[in-house]
Amino acid sequence: MAEYFRARNMPLPPELERTMLTDWRRYLALLVTGAVLWIGLQITAIDTSRANPRYVAQILGQLLAPDWSVLFPQNEFETFWDAGIGLMVVTIFMAIIATAFAVVVAVPLSFLGARNVMTGNPITAAVYAIVRVFFTVVRSIDILILAVVAVVLFSTGNAAGVFAIAFHNVGVMGKLYSEAVEGIDPGPIEAITATGANRFQVIWTAVLPQIVNPYISLTIYRLDTNVRLAPVLGLMGAGGVGTLLFQNMNLLRYHASGALIFLIVVTVVIMDFLSAQVRKRLA
Repeated sequence: MAEYFRARNMPLPPELERTMLTDWRRYLALLVTGAVLWIGLQITAIDTSRANPRYVAQILGQLLAPDWSVLFPQNEFETFWDAGIGLMVVTIFMAIIATAFAVVVAVPLSFLGARNVMTGNPITAAVYAIVRVFFTVVRSIDILILAVVAVVLFSTGNAAGVFAIAFHNVGVMGKLYSEAVEGIDPGPIEAITATGANRFQVIWTAVLPQIVNPYISLTIYRLDTNVRLAPVLGLMGAGGVGTLLFQNMNLLRYHASGALIFLIVVTVVIMDFLSAQVRKRLA
């Protein structure tokens, strides 16, 4: 490729220029990468000697032969809401309620965390920085840790799952919403500001009309994600179908667990398809 440019007396693009300096940097990068991987393997000390492929195959065989009865009430003492399908419905609504709680908090905070809205004086700049740090801190806490804390606060059950998902999503959705505000066309903001409008009037007339569709699209995307997260919180006793799944896993009822896993997968696929269709129409 370099010969092509030289034969035509054309300047060689920077990415095709090879010098000892650039080659030295590439080799050093490869050496450092290899060293990091080698050190990681030594520290983690991955041991596969105790693996039991025959037992794994046996468990997979049971998971792939699901016991569908777990999806329905087992006896007269169980109701629809105690069985797999009922708990899956509960899990979906846990995600819906948690997303709604997060939206209520994240939407107003998103304007405070948008640089193009909060510029102008030191006070608003300080508010912007504080809100952005808050979003970062909340997002950095894994949702399983939040579930543990929520279970301590609210005991086991659906409340713990809802508040764990909601709190985590305040940080995630707040950041996404803020970036949506920062990505709008600045023209209307400048025009409205030039008329002497205050900050609230600027947001109402110049910002809101541009962010309605992006906000709805991002909310639907997070709802889809929350439906996937909710069953995992059952590991911590935070309600929903995940609790029933992990109970069956702990009792070695792999046939029943396979049915519940299949139910979760089908639900997530349907939610993913529906959310993708809605977001496509909003784009």
